[in-house]
Amino acid sequence: MSAVNRNDPCPCGSGRKAKNCCHRAEVPAAKSSTVLLPALGGAPARRVPLAEAVGIACELQRRGQLAPAAQLFELVLAANGEHADALFFFGILRHQTGQSAEGLALMRRALEQAPGNRLYHYNFAIINAEIGDRAQAIASYRRSIEIEPNADACNNLAGLLLDEGCLDEAIACFRRGGELNPDDAVQQSNMLYALNYRPNPDLGKMFEEHKAFGERHERVIARMPPREAEHGPGERPLRIGYVSSDFRQHAVVHLVEPALESHDKSRFEIYCFYNYPKHDAVTRRIQSLVPHWREIAGRTDAEVARMIREDRIDILVDLSGHTPLHRLLVFARKPVPVQVSWIAYPNTTGLTAIDYRLTDDIRDPVGANDAFHTEKLVRLPRTVTCFRPLDHAPEVGPLPALTAGHVMFGSFNNFIKMHGGLLETWAGILRRVPGSRLTLKYRSFESPSIRAKVSEAFARGGVAPDRLVFLGSDDYHSHLKQYNSIDIALDTFPHNGDLTTCDALWMGVPVITFTGISHVARMGAGRLTAVGLAELVGRNREEYADIAVALAGDLPRLAALRGGLRQRMRASPLMDAKEFTRHLERAYRAMWETHLAGGTS
Repeated sequence: MSAVNRNDPCPCGSGRKAKNCCHRAEVPAAKSSTVLLPALGGAPARRVPLAEAVGIACELQRRGQLAPAAQLFELVLAANGEHADALFFFGILRHQTGQSAEGLALMRRALEQAPGNRLYHYNFAIINAEIGDRAQAIASYRRSIEIEPNADACNNLAGLLLDEGCLDEAIACFRRGGELNPDDAVQQSNMLYALNYRPNPDLGKMFEEHKAFGERHERVIARMPPREAEHGPGERPLRIGYVSSDFRQHAVVHLVEPALESHDKSRFEIYCFYNYPKHDAVTRRIQSLVPHWREIAGRTDAEVARMIREDRIDILVDLSGHTPLHRLLVFARKPVPVQVSWIAYPNTTGLTAIDYRLTDDIRDPVGANDAFHTEKLVRLPRTVTCFRPLDHAPEVGPLPALTAGHVMFGSFNNFIKMHGGLLETWAGILRRVPGSRLTLKYRSFESPSIRAKVSEAFARGGVAPDRLVFLGSDDYHSHLKQYNSIDIALDTFPHNGDLTTCDALWMGVPVITFTGISHVARMGAGRLTAVGLAELVGRNREEYADIAVALAGDLPRLAALRGGLRQRMRASPLMDAKEFTRHLERAYRAMWETHLAGGTS
């Protein structure tokens, strides 16, 4: 057997190549000690230097042969109990086999032996993040970057900081990672994604950042040549391709599935290009709705672009934007005549290769933000998407305040949207509604440090910690059931909820929101207007708070809303899938006719 190949995946399980992960660029010189290697893989027993034995153990570990790997690490450590590589990789193996406490202790000993080893700190951070010790993970990533800046470490640290609500520092880390690896679109997309959460966004600067992404990558990616002459409108069904990693239990599915199900199959031939390696029940249901299903996870952008070209797709629709696992560099190659951005990302992609972005006139009023897009905005009537609720969602329960004796406000939105000004506004609402409480639910609230941070913010606003309830993540059905303890949902601002708002309304909980200057700041208004509840939309923070306080003081109205919201939604444009899809199809036809007339290339 040979030593670990540094181009193979690292045995730590991170999925990265060994040369970019646990293994240092150079193996430190071992002591002159040797170890008797037992017979392995048909090779006879032999005596080898410790460094070679560690390499063989790592190779076994990479192959999943953990028992013989552990035996070799133990032999090395018996010969030299302070061999740093043996300590560290054996620690990883112990973590892999469920003995994380022992594994972490071994890795700490390795760090004592080699405190300047960047990759030890980097992988120590990965493992601490896996076991939920985010504070140690953040500290270890910072130390790794301090020793030697690395794009992956910057990206991982930024993700943790984002979860902790440290938005500005996260953006700075994402930006630094992108600078360290300027060819990596993922690093840069992560930074652009985070920009959308800033509480005081500069739309002009955000646009320049997105445009710079497009210019950087479109400059070095050759577009595919235009297709030969096209058929005229009406001569055949248009081939529509949807590209997404989210054809599974994911927020995007609840907003795109109504259209997939309702497309006129005689006039539109539907293809789905799925960019995720795992399937679930939702994936299988989506597959049953479309005649053409393509798996693209793991394929290169060039391969996917060729696949799409061979399928002769007419209109290709991106459902990811700059969210994780996007395939924007497929779109940069322009494999089809018309390309569209829709649903998942609330901003421009920055790519000139994408011709249109679908929206509506509430989220993007005519003339307000058109100049901040590389795409042409196409506004669908009444709503930008339909909503499909969870199958077998919990029934709507009675108004909690009637039996609890107090009003329970709630927000189940992403913690990163909850900046200081928003928490101050919420604290003011609780002060004005005697006895009221607030439930905050998101996976971040499983962190004691985040709960303490939020409690301190409310304490500064004169609200005692016992008026706050924190809930973490759970399965979707259980998540929805928690709305049966909520009387009024408070939307986040300026980055509103979207599916979160739909979920609350479906569970009979009215949502209070207010409008801002950007798409993300008008999503709540779009949903509430679609269900005929525009009176719950404020124009500023003060009006937002006044609406919430007034509604909390009117329990009969709250009870009536709760009892009728689900039916109100069913009767609204938000759930009229057939009408919505006809509007969507008319938009696609208009785009295609514009292309035939020479308007897109």
